[in-house]
Amino acid sequence: MANPAGTYVASTPCSEGSRPLPGIPVGAGCEFIKWDLTLYQQDPGKTPATFTLHCLYGIPKQGTTGFIGGGKKLDMAGTWTIHKGTPSNPGAIIYQLTDDKTNKTISFLKLGDDLLHLLDDHQRLMIGTAAWSYTLNRVGNNQINKSPK
Repeated sequence: MANPAGTYVASTPCSEGSRPLPGIPVGAGCEFIKWDLTLYQQDPGKTPATFTLHCLYGIPKQGTTGFIGGGKKLDMAGTWTIHKGTPSNPGAIIYQLTDDKTNKTISFLKLGDDLLHLLDDHQRLMIGTAAWSYTLNRVGNNQINKSPK
């Protein structure tokens, strides 16, 4: 049975580089994205199982944390796996999510038990700005215990 392994949230920039990853159309009005990612793991053994990703994106409503017109929703679900290594860091732990409907993948670098950082299509860190980053923070008490071999 799959149990929640961790829930990660963030508000990130919505740039040309991040749009293809969560499936946001290129022409969409988008300046930032709110992420809510839950990873599930299989018991026993704590191996990766499934994920749900809920995003809200759009143009920010000035002076608030909301969006003009309420924003647009994007939901994805599928399976996730753990891989080891990137071109610049062979010891890196990568969480790769594959959407069941589109077969698109999204990859994150595990920075620690509580932090994931979005990677681009070439497995490089997405670079934010002085005000925004692409790091998702774990909320709640669940933790992922399985490491890649």
